[in-house]
Amino acid sequence: MDLSNPILIKEMRTRMRGTRAFLVLTGYVVTLSLIVSLIYIVLHKNAPTTVVNQAGSVLTPVLIYVQMGLICLIAPTFAASAISSEREQQTFDLLIASLARPSTILFGKLGAALSYLFLTLFGSLPLIALTYSLGGVALRDIAIAYLIMVVSGVTFCSISFLWSTLIRRGVLAQLTSLISVIFLVAALPALALFFSALATNFNHNPSPAFMNAVFLLLRTNPFAAIASQIPGIPIPANIWLHSVPVWVTQVIFYLLLTALSLLLSLRRLQRVRSWL
Repeated sequence: MDLSNPILIKEMRTRMRGTRAFLVLTGYVVTLSLIVSLIYIVLHKNAPTTVVNQAGSVLTPVLIYVQMGLICLIAPTFAASAISSEREQQTFDLLIASLARPSTILFGKLGAALSYLFLTLFGSLPLIALTYSLGGVALRDIAIAYLIMVVSGVTFCSISFLWSTLIRRGVLAQLTSLISVIFLVAALPALALFFSALATNFNHNPSPAFMNAVFLLLRTNPFAAIASQIPGIPIPANIWLHSVPVWVTQVIFYLLLTALSLLLSLRRLQRVRSWL
């Protein structure tokens, strides 16, 4: 990504000049801090000493899961209005007719949304360092969890940007983006678990092909990928790709979704420019 991109510079200045960016970042970190503090107080009062001594094994997964949930909610709002807001302000025609190429507009707008998302994500690193110091979690697992969150955030922003190029209204683009993210994160695993439970009720020994398909759907979920590392839920040995870590397949799947979304967004911008 070109850091001298004029669209990126303009968007970053616009986002960081107001108080909204700092209020969102502050609220994000404060929310995480309160959740971690409350859970630690409950553990210290009620849990056995052995659990308290390894409090990081409880606090770190909770912190990462909460962050992943917040990314699912805030990533669409960062990118879904990138082009829709230009249309609402009646500046999109000027932007697309300027000397800036469609790829410059794409990476400038998306880069600004991602930079702000990464700012909120890595703003929690002090909290992660604190929970890591309490023990119970390997540094490698935390690094993989952050990789999953970064890739997921990039994918969610890319999908939201695609909807922004297709839908004129910013609110409708944000709503559609949020529904798409919820479908990816919640609907696909829910369908997999539903079909798995249904097959088990009707047939106590479902076919291996069916179970492989169910677990393949679960492999696309970032929460399942994180759970496979922290706390380390084992994969059945008779499942297809059982030797491949879940986070590897999830990251590859999301990178493919990102590439497809960016390609479609670029073609959409190029098509609009050809009409002018």
